[in-house]
Amino acid sequence: MRAVILAAGEGSRMGVHTEDRPKAFMDLGGRTLYARQRAVLDEYVDDVTVVLGYAADNVRDEVGAADVVVVEDWDEYDNAESLRRALQVVDDDVLVLNGDVIVTEQALEALLGAFARAPNGRSVVGCIRGDQEESTAIRCDEAGVVTDYGMIRGHQHAGVGVVDRSTVGPAATYLADHRKEWYPVVYPAFATEAVDIPRAHHVEINRPQDKVRAMRKLPMVATSEADVEI
Repeated sequence: MRAVILAAGEGSRMGVHTEDRPKAFMDLGGRTLYARQRAVLDEYVDDVTVVLGYAADNVRDEVGAADVVVVEDWDEYDNAESLRRALQVVDDDVLVLNGDVIVTEQALEALLGAFARAPNGRSVVGCIRGDQEESTAIRCDEAGVVTDYGMIRGHQHAGVGVVDRSTVGPAATYLADHRKEWYPVVYPAFATEAVDIPRAHHVEINRPQDKVRAMRKLPMVATSEADVEI
């Protein structure tokens, strides 16, 4: 299995924290968000691809042992294009992780366990159960298969999922027609099962105040707030 970390965006809502680096590479309690992602991921995957764009040259030396895909025209597309370009050079199951999301090992194991139990060819996507419309969401049928995604009322998309290797090629082709959209449009387009991710095992950092919540929430994250500027 190969992990693909989508880190091409600017993260403009983070203000000074992303003035010269992608959001995934901002400091979070003395370590970058990316370093914390890798600390969880590396035990579970064989290879890692990082998709960069904004300020890519400023963080290349921080990527470590990973393949790098650079989206030079990152500001012309949304993250569907980032995933498409990564999938073009992959022949494996793909664990997709948003560059601004951290999950615990327990959450990752639940996701991968569900993927292992899923019917052949079926992908999985993490979600935080609940009826909400503040974040991008997924809807499912009675069997738990994803039927819709977007800024809709539904279960919050958790920013992590696994695309089955049989779907990688078709998904790349599909994303070519949806480059200016968010990549989770692939989940309702191909057979994908929703997997519960407990809220306590997930953080998404969109704004400076989310850094404070992250450092209070997950045991993998330092408790010091000295580096937080709101």
